This record gives sequence, structure tokens and C-alpha cells, in this order.
Amino acid sequence: MNGMERVLACAAVFLLGFAVPARATGCGGDSKGPQFSDLRAVVISAMAPTLYDGERDDEALYGMIAEILKDKDEKGLYEVRMQYGYETLIEEGHLRIVSKREAEAWRASVTHQVIAPFADVLPGAATEAYPPVITLPRGAYLKIGAPDAEDPRWVEAELFGGTKGWIRSEMVRPVRRWGSLDETQTRANLIEDARLYLGTSYRWGGKTPYGVDCSGFTAMAYMLNGLDIYRNSQPEVGYPIALMHLAGTSDDRYTPETLARAKPGDLIFWGGHVGLYLGNGKYAHANGSSYDTRINSLLPGDPDYREDLARPSAVYAWGTAYPEEPKAIVVRDFYALPFVSGDVTGYRYYVRADGYTPNRAVLYPEGKDGPAVEIGSTRRMLYDSPKSTHRNVPTYFYGASGSYRPAIVLVNDAGWRPDGKTISSDLVEMAQPIVVP
Repeated sequence: MNGMERVLACAAVFLLGFAVPARATGCGGDSKGPQFSDLRAVVISAMAPTLYDGERDDEALYGMIAEILKDKDEKGLYEVRMQYGYETLIEEGHLRIVSKREAEAWRASVTHQVIAPFADVLPGAATEAYPPVITLPRGAYLKIGAPDAEDPRWVEAELFGGTKGWIRSEMVRPVRRWGSLDETQTRANLIEDARLYLGTSYRWGGKTPYGVDCSGFTAMAYMLNGLDIYRNSQPEVGYPIALMHLAGTSDDRYTPETLARAKPGDLIFWGGHVGLYLGNGKYAHANGSSYDTRINSLLPGDPDYREDLARPSAVYAWGTAYPEEPKAIVVRDFYALPFVSGDVTGYRYYVRADGYTPNRAVLYPEGKDGPAVEIGSTRRMLYDSPKSTHRNVPTYFYGASGSYRPAIVLVNDAGWRPDGKTISSDLVEMAQPIVVP
């Protein structure tokens, strides 16, 4: 019986629930009422800060689309799910509420994104035309029409709602479609676009040349190339970034040899931080400690080596849009650590796996022939530090002394996965048994 057959055959399954923050579910829950099922919003501000408990947690850019989840509150904030899946709150003044059909028509008609740091849409095809209709940041969406008859360096720009103006042709770029180029060219494009942000100031929740945070930076590098990844500093179910684990040396260092599987454009996830790998041991990241977006190295001896982020033990996962085995989840490590609660000792379970992030697991704490425990979310099992005391790390208390060989199957049957099909790991037993005295 393979792993998936065993999952489907389980008769004694107990559910352990895990909460996912409402603002960042990735594939989201059904939080909207029926009256909002046909409502969308188009962002009409050049850049619109989104808020969570009064904190800026993201920036929506001109022309982006959001799904309305809840009506505006007393502060005029709508709860929305952005086109890249992120759930947050946004002020009414930044939005134009439209039907689903109108929003889809706009998205289908968009032809270009701004690629300059900022670009004026002017009322005339001339530098001296004033005042600007709007000034758009890199990443904003718009429709580009024919060039000016007298000066083709200017092209017609159409905004949402039909307002037109003029913009310099070098300030915009045709919208890129993920998959239209081969992997080598796409990775090169990711690096080229990431470098556009080098030197940019750090800004919590930022995604523009005014300032970016770590996940805003990596999200924009991918968005400019047509792929929506999770807008936060961790992998997430429902997004096309797969986990990848690279072991370091015995003295907790990376070398060119241990980094051989990593390729330019891959992501590096630390606890609460994310960067984009450039190749040759280098990575780019927006970070609050230096308050900028810069390049550092994972390799000792390089002048831009940053030791605290270079230890393999500090990296809880790498991420890639081009996994080696896209239709499987491969368990790299499965272990348990004792957990004391009062006078009782239980065990917490952790997994390291390659593949698209699993959304659930089936755990056999007493062995593959024992009872099954369904893990409703693998977030804490996959990402938490072994030192974590978070209550949502899967924990099991054994009722009798003995030697136990736990086993596990990881499953992705929600959100993004190849061909929309369920993918899973094999049934994997823990390498060392748990001995309960």
C-alpha cells in the first residue's frame, strides 16, 4: 500500500485544527458573504498601503484587482483578497468597486507594466505637458496604445475607466506571461529585475522604489515576470513555489559544492526573512538591519559574507519555481523532540520536505500499523524552529511505555499543485524509534 492509498484507507483519523491568519491565507477561506460574490475592486491609486491592525502590511499598485471579502467597516476599510491571494484591509478611497466581469475585462485588456522606478502619465506627448494625470510606480498596470505620430518615443497610455494620457515608451514593458520563456531565460530575467531594486530603502510592507521589505522585494521580482508568489517571508500552500532543502557542511557552512542544487532566482527562507539567490553564493535581500536592499554572500571569505544568515541551520527552507520532482513530495527529514507538559512528556513532530508545500499530513505516532492522526495544517511542522513551544506544533502523548517508530505521509490536495492533482509523499518512517520509559 503506497502513502496515498494508506491516507485514503484510514478509518481511525483524528483531526487537529490549525489556524491560519485571515489576512494571509494564500488560497483563502470563504469569508465573504453572498452579496459580495460578484464584486471586485480595481486599485486606482498609484500605490495604496494596505493595513492590518493599523500596520502597513502590503502595498497594492495601480491597476491591480482585489476580491471584496467584507463590506467597509466604520473606518472605511474593505477586507479584500488581492489578485496574488493576500488578504488584507484597504481604504475605500484607493479602490473603484466594479463587477467581476468588469474586473476581468480590465485584466484581460492590460498590456504593459511600468518598469521605470516611477513614470508620469502626461496630458500631452511632450516633456513640458503638465500636470501629470498620474505618476505610477514600477509594477503598475496600464494599457498602451499607438505611438505619437510626431514623436514615437511617446505612446498613448490608457488608465482604468478610459482616461488617456502619454508616457515614454522606455518607461513601460509588455506584461510578461510566466511560462512563455524557457527556464534559463526566466531565471536571468528574475535576476535582472531583482537588481533594479538594489539600493532601495527598507520600508515595512513596501513594494515600490520608495521602499521595499524582504517579501515585497521577492514578490515584485516574480510579479514582474508573470508569477504571483506568496507576499510574506515563508512558503505557503496554494502558491507555485516548492520547498527545497540544501544541507551544509558538518561545521554548519555552505560551500560551492553544497550550493550546487541552488540556481539563480531561487528563494532563501530564514525565520521571518526571505532573499533571492543570485548564484555563486550571492543573494539579494531587503533588510531592516542595514535599511536597504543589498547583496550578501553565503560563502565564508567573500567580502560581503553575512555570517548570521549564512549558516545552513538558520535557513529553514529554500524555494524554487522549478522543482526537481514537481509531482511528488520528498521527505528529507522526519524527527520528534520531547515536550513536557506538567508531569506528562509528549513528543513534537517536525518534517523537512522537498516539493510544493503540503497542506496536510497523516501521522502514525505509534507506527505505520497504528492509529492515524490527521494534521490539518503542516505550517508549524514544516517551518517552526525545534525550540518552538507553539501549541500548533503537532504533539502526541503516548499512553504506554515502549518503543515506537512513527511514520508520516505529507499531502497537497488544496491550492496549487501540478495539473490540479493530489500529490503526496511516500509513507516514511522515522529513522530512530521513540523510546517511552
